[in-house]
Amino acid sequence: MKIFILILFVASFVTSYSQTDIDTTYRVEISTTASSSINFFRDERYPGGSSGSSLGYGVFIRGMWHPGRMLAVGLMSGYSFVVSDEFEVDTVYSNQDEEKASANLKAIPLQLVISMQYKGLELGVGMGPYLMRTTINYGSTAESQRIELGLTFIGLYRFSIGENFSLGPELRVLYLSYRGIISVMPSITLQLDLWRY
Repeated sequence: MKIFILILFVASFVTSYSQTDIDTTYRVEISTTASSSINFFRDERYPGGSSGSSLGYGVFIRGMWHPGRMLAVGLMSGYSFVVSDEFEVDTVYSNQDEEKASANLKAIPLQLVISMQYKGLELGVGMGPYLMRTTINYGSTAESQRIELGLTFIGLYRFSIGENFSLGPELRVLYLSYRGIISVMPSITLQLDLWRY
């Protein structure tokens, strides 16, 4: 319920401020973001393991339509490597010779993004599913997939580096309530204005 109220608040805030004409130029933007990440876990990462935190990385791409005002809407996808763990396996209960197994977790978003843009500043939220992929290596490899809903909060400032290009720092925060994962991602974003009309 708290997440729903937060989404409603952000959407109403963005919509109310987007009504003032800032610019009459409509444009389509595409941006690429490279991130390192610090991931915090509410629960154990694997049975008997620690919750704690991990380091990861991600690459994301966003396509946004900016209708000449502060409001921009679009889609985001990408790839985020969340965690990799190595753990001991008791060989008494296994027919494998190996005593260690490894597992990793990756996230692939496909989200609707709504943002408010004012000059170089942008604040927004991505809403929608993440494809969570788990891989376990123990003699052989096993993979599993699950769709989870998540939120991605985005804040960035861009500096113009040419007529159609801009570059700047970004901070994004990913929240997955089911697994209790919060990822904080300091990033660099490169944006290209594909089309102006």
